[in-house]
Amino acid sequence: MICVSFAGTKAAWAEDAVKGATTLNRTQSNYLSHCGGCHGIEGISGPTFVPPLRDVVGSFGCTDEGREYLVRVPGVSMSLIRDDQELADVMNFVLFTLGGHSTKTGFKPYTAAEIHEWRQKPMSMPDFMKHRSEVLQRSLAACQKSAITTP
Repeated sequence: MICVSFAGTKAAWAEDAVKGATTLNRTQSNYLSHCGGCHGIEGISGPTFVPPLRDVVGSFGCTDEGREYLVRVPGVSMSLIRDDQELADVMNFVLFTLGGHSTKTGFKPYTAAEIHEWRQKPMSMPDFMKHRSEVLQRSLAACQKSAITTP
């Protein structure tokens, strides 16, 4: 008969923990596991076709088209994060944390209902990068217009 005791294991692990190490919440872990491999752990992707998120992604939020676009891109709409609220939480983390100053004041957080609706229509087109550029240009124009007209 073999008897194994785990008494004191938690304390031993705590003593081995690296001081100052970051503990991630579920949303951050989901981002890291499902998005960070391509977009970078801090939203800064390498020099590839994968767009950076850091201080850029919020620019899409100035139009309804851009807001929907972000959910319909294949990496989001076909994400392995199947729970709509969890995916909404990740999208809000991306916009409000990684998006930084590019996410305008007043941006409405994504809801599970929006995620559920839009992910049913994943984007599929021959020239995806051209479409992205066009959506971004319209959103940037709307951002600039709102900055000019807002007191």
